[in-house]
Amino acid sequence: MHDYICPVNVVIDIGNTSTKVATFESNTLVEVQNCLAKEVNDLLASIKFEKGIVSSVKEEKISIDILNQYPTIIKLTKNLKIPIVNSYSTPDSLGYDRLSNAVGAYAIEAGRNSLIIDAGTCLKFDFIDDQNRYLGGSISPGLSMRLKSLHTFTDKLPLVELKKPEKLIGGSTKESILSGVVGGMSSEINNLISEYHKKYSLLKVFVTGGDVDFIYPMVDNQKSSIFAHNYITLLGLNRILQENVS
Repeated sequence: MHDYICPVNVVIDIGNTSTKVATFESNTLVEVQNCLAKEVNDLLASIKFEKGIVSSVKEEKISIDILNQYPTIIKLTKNLKIPIVNSYSTPDSLGYDRLSNAVGAYAIEAGRNSLIIDAGTCLKFDFIDDQNRYLGGSISPGLSMRLKSLHTFTDKLPLVELKKPEKLIGGSTKESILSGVVGGMSSEINNLISEYHKKYSLLKVFVTGGDVDFIYPMVDNQKSSIFAHNYITLLGLNRILQENVS
């Protein structure tokens, strides 16, 4: 366990497939621990923190339990202040993960055209411009969802384990599925980056999410400043916490 020297913020991110508990000293990320959502309370009991924030895309009961047990933890809601302008046309439907990613990019470098690519259950693109305005982005199925959908919605296509295709032309059904799914996502990512790059100068691109290690090598780094960043969501949540609790 880390020995803290400054007041500690705790950030809890309960996602679709994983849960992260992070500690910050001011703006500095100190430690990240992965756990099951049901283990969060036990983990928090071992951390001496001053304030915190919890964001959840699904585990509402667990969020309520955390808030009841730890009154200095706030829940991410649409009513909290954020340090960017949310120009999304349907802000009530904007996922907390997407909003946190945009604020995370702002926390890293404000006033910069930034594209955040979150590769997980879904493939999400989110854009914040050099006026610190969140404009939106795009959502499509993630790698695992694409593989599962081919199996679920057809009679004979098998469920294929995700791995890097060995060749462009699949010589079997499994190889063809991998070539199509992985190659298709690679083309989608690089084409969209290229389109954003044409429209916005000095574009900075962050790649994050559960599949970041698989996705990042696919990205063409020639046209933009592109960085893999595993914890941009956590940075955003910590920045939102600071905006709302002194």
